[in-house]
Amino acid sequence: MAKLHSKLIWVILIALLVFIGYLYWLPGQKTDNRRATAAVAVSTSKVETKPMIRSVNSLGTGIANQSIQLIAPTSDFISELNIREGKAVKRGEVIAKLQDVDERARVTELEGILAEQKRQLDRLKNLANTQATAQSLLDEQITRVNTTLAQLNSAKAQLAQMTITAPFAGYLGLRQVSEGAYVSSGTVITTLDDLSTLRVAFSVAEHYLADIKPGMPLTVTNAAYGNISFAGKVSAIDTRLDPITRTVTVHGALVNDDVRLRPGMLLNVKLELDNRIAMQISEKALVPQQQKQFVYRVNENNTVSQTEVTIGQREPGWVEILSGLEEGDEVVVEGIQKLRSGITINRVGG
Repeated sequence: MAKLHSKLIWVILIALLVFIGYLYWLPGQKTDNRRATAAVAVSTSKVETKPMIRSVNSLGTGIANQSIQLIAPTSDFISELNIREGKAVKRGEVIAKLQDVDERARVTELEGILAEQKRQLDRLKNLANTQATAQSLLDEQITRVNTTLAQLNSAKAQLAQMTITAPFAGYLGLRQVSEGAYVSSGTVITTLDDLSTLRVAFSVAEHYLADIKPGMPLTVTNAAYGNISFAGKVSAIDTRLDPITRTVTVHGALVNDDVRLRPGMLLNVKLELDNRIAMQISEKALVPQQQKQFVYRVNENNTVSQTEVTIGQREPGWVEILSGLEEGDEVVVEGIQKLRSGITINRVGG
């Protein structure tokens, strides 16, 4: 009897444990079923076709299109000075004159001598037609005329040096001398800069060398003008690279009619390497697996399917799609970690 009673107790205990386990298992099973059927909250976006601009940024320095120092070619007193600092001058305009009394006198003297020698030359030419002995005298006179003519040309050149003119149109810099001062040969009088076009010199890594060509568009900004951009084009590419930095120097040209940009300015350069229409998606939509790229494309019934894509160029936040998607396709950009093919989604956010 006691043995039967003990077996009954064990049966009751086992049944009780099975019942308690069932009570714990049933809610979990229901939760798993709900999880299996619940939609996953994600954010999506559509494949867009829009311009893709690939560019490279660099720091550059402003350079005048033409820039020279106007110097005294010889030593003498300054008799005239026409420097309006910071003002525009035309090509050929007189900037300064040195005292040229001696030079003018020398030119006048040689002009008189040359005139007399030419008259004597004319008489000898007439005489040589009738007297053979006059030919040697004629030759000597021709030599004298040529020698005097050379001396006159040299004197005129020296006289011309006493007048300093602008070799091109531009803007005068600061005056370095005063009228009446005695200057030595090589003394800087002022500077002249052609600012109608400003060149910008900047360096680009050799990685981009094959992509850069003259005429490519670029823009520059400067701290003095905030977010205002100045447009220009690549004008020249150096034939040599810096062997230390492995960069190539590029020159750009910018129209500067308002003279807001100045030589020596630090300029932020953005060089546009490529600008074309391309099909693009957000970089966040990509799911890399080994050497391939995938996205989760949204189907008509709000389920997703993993789709392999071929990508092209990248730019911050966006990537070009070469194949695998069509314009207007919808892809998941956030919440990808919880997805697999066939899962139903619920769109949230923007």
